[in-house]
Amino acid sequence: MLTSLPIVQSIPHAGLAVPPSVAGRLAIDDVTIYNECDLWNDQIFDFAHPSLHGQSLAVVGMPIARVLIDANRPPDSLDNPDGAVKSHTSYGDPIYAPALNRQTQQQLLEAEWRPFHTDLDRALTGHAEDVRLFLDCHNMAQHGPSAYGDPGKVRPLICIANFGDASGEAVAANGPLTAPAAFVRRAAAIAGELFADMALLEPDSQHPAPIVSLNQPFAGGYILRHYCDAAYQQAIGSRYAGLMVEVNRGLFVGDQHTRTPIQLPNQPRIAAVRSRLLRWVQAILPLLEQE
Repeated sequence: MLTSLPIVQSIPHAGLAVPPSVAGRLAIDDVTIYNECDLWNDQIFDFAHPSLHGQSLAVVGMPIARVLIDANRPPDSLDNPDGAVKSHTSYGDPIYAPALNRQTQQQLLEAEWRPFHTDLDRALTGHAEDVRLFLDCHNMAQHGPSAYGDPGKVRPLICIANFGDASGEAVAANGPLTAPAAFVRRAAAIAGELFADMALLEPDSQHPAPIVSLNQPFAGGYILRHYCDAAYQQAIGSRYAGLMVEVNRGLFVGDQHTRTPIQLPNQPRIAAVRSRLLRWVQAILPLLEQE
């Protein structure tokens, strides 16, 4: 029997596909594409899995590899190497040879980036009366990639983001919170209880990973901001909280770097993470009624 969940899920980074229009222009190989992806994210956030029987209102995924098209970046970020149509990997390596011109970038934006957002808007609009929680679902490398703001730094098992600070409170530079601070603190505490018994596959003995953090190393991205904006929610006639959740890939892949060999998904570990994530969602949903 399926358990209905009043949530809409965004899974923008799990894809591995390459658009045919640029397949012959890549300066990177399948190994790099694999290591830049939010690996198996569609599996760890699959609450409708036969072993779990959860049912979200909608789940919107992106088939194209994140290293090529990033749906979590704004459409006006084409000059950014880490923008919507990327030019460099998270380790600073060029993706194309030669680099794409602006016309090709715009074509990719319209052909690949835009449909994901059309589908996500349709999902939220279609479930405007029922959605209570928007969940932007991600996973992250165990250590920060070299071209990111936390190079080499060990990351928590779980990061929960609402555009706030380490306590979930508002930060003026980040704009409005996407979920109340008290709610995200309680959500973090519950995640901490659920994931306390899990260890990284390749732990860093010199720098133990925290179990849970709020807004570190990520406070949120374009998707969370755009679809939790008050004006957007008013326009579709809805009101819901929004969280971005990042799961450490060290729990089910290992301590990756840009050349980690491709391997099959670790199904026992994926199942362990997936079941805890569903229990976490089921535990935090009633808290929204108290807000």
